[in-house]
Amino acid sequence: MQHSPSRRRFCQSTLALLAAATWPGLAAKGADASGASVEGRWRLNPRKQLGAISESLYGFSYETAQLLDPRFFSADNHALIALFRQLGPHGVLRIGGNTSDFTLGGPYRPSAPWPVLRDWRGKAVPPITLKPEALQPLAAFLRATGWKLVFGVNLKIDLPEMAVELARAVQNAVGDDLLAVQIGNEPNNFFKTYADYHDRWQRTANALRQAMPDLPIAGPDTGANTDWVLDFAHEQTAHPVFLSRHYYRGGAPHGSISELLSPDNDFYAEVASIHAQSALPFRLTEVNSYYLGGQLGVSNTLAAALWGGDFMLAMASRGVAGIHFHGGSLTAVETSLGNAVHPNLGSADAQARRDSVSARYAPIAGNVDEGFSPLPLYYGMLLASRFAGANLMESELQTGNGNVTAYAAQRDRQWLLAIFNKEQTRACQMRIEGLPPHAKLDVVRLQGPAPDDVHHVSLGRDSDAIASGDWQDQSQQQLESDARGDANVALPACSAVLLRLKST
Repeated sequence: MQHSPSRRRFCQSTLALLAAATWPGLAAKGADASGASVEGRWRLNPRKQLGAISESLYGFSYETAQLLDPRFFSADNHALIALFRQLGPHGVLRIGGNTSDFTLGGPYRPSAPWPVLRDWRGKAVPPITLKPEALQPLAAFLRATGWKLVFGVNLKIDLPEMAVELARAVQNAVGDDLLAVQIGNEPNNFFKTYADYHDRWQRTANALRQAMPDLPIAGPDTGANTDWVLDFAHEQTAHPVFLSRHYYRGGAPHGSISELLSPDNDFYAEVASIHAQSALPFRLTEVNSYYLGGQLGVSNTLAAALWGGDFMLAMASRGVAGIHFHGGSLTAVETSLGNAVHPNLGSADAQARRDSVSARYAPIAGNVDEGFSPLPLYYGMLLASRFAGANLMESELQTGNGNVTAYAAQRDRQWLLAIFNKEQTRACQMRIEGLPPHAKLDVVRLQGPAPDDVHHVSLGRDSDAIASGDWQDQSQQQLESDARGDANVALPACSAVLLRLKST
């Protein structure tokens, strides 16, 4: 994907705008500890567009170990295909994670015994043997969804020949649906310096390029080292398809809803630094709330839905090309962490069984045997995915000290507006200015009974349709702007709203 010379200016001006919007200097009425509502003012400037949001903004990340069940990613898994397609036709599935560096084989057979594999703690772990035929169902799944693939090959074991054979098998299976191959996962966890990492990475990259000159390669897929991302960008003579790193708000079990809903301004600044220094696309290829598998009561709640939707649009506003939320089965994720698990399937409740077989932070619960259903994080992704491919609109938000964010964009003649009230106890009364006079706005609400609610989160009028993949952005009400082009919208505590209008 080509980028215009104004890309960096767009990212920097957007960052400045959002910083002013999120932390304005104007004090909001009633913004105190008494629980009074936050009163906000949001001024739109539709005449100034800031740049395009990536069409592939939304994505998922799964462990390589998920491929051990060939039924999971297959053309016959209609329920999962529907949930992917419901987000949109341009998504990207990333296969990798810790288990990509436990994965051996493919067509490759070593001349010596396989070395002992160790996880991030130094604990010996059993290898995962991935057979080439396991890639055929994955290819069929991609064709059914219309999505692209990012696939990770083993770097830790340092066998470039094995990486070549697996990458060739992947490319032969999925063809043009392969967006990129990545070499290694979170290499900062087992290399002390970037130089040590890059020496090994370069050996494998050279072998891949010699065997397959047109193979798309991305990286560095580091866990938390933005400086490695910048070093990687500066040192590549053959430009990668995109730059990548991971993001988690923190580590389980120390997370909280309050922390999750608070802005991570340090990370926002790191994202800005990447775009200030490189024009390459940047993807967050593994993202979620809390690493080490997530935290029940936080990662699977309404709060996670609000965080996820807001995070996607905050990153899109800073020029990030894609956000891949990590999920999948409890077995695959816990295997990646070196843990043995035994899901509790004794419940008579189908949703409880789906929850028990799923990672604690998964956007989608379930497996082929138990069926699939969306969890709260998926609802936030679904709201934010409506902005994919739209053009950001300049706006100015004033909320005093209220934890409220807002995003505006245009696609063709449609305006898209999203407001996230991340206050846990205070409602928000928002006045929107700059709308066309007497414009009618469809209102779609993301809400639930409480910030820690898991199974009563809703988006729009018919959330049952979301579970079946048939959601059609059903609005719950309409607002109309006045003769000046102003409108008022109320948001309950811990809720969000999507507003849509067609301009004349």
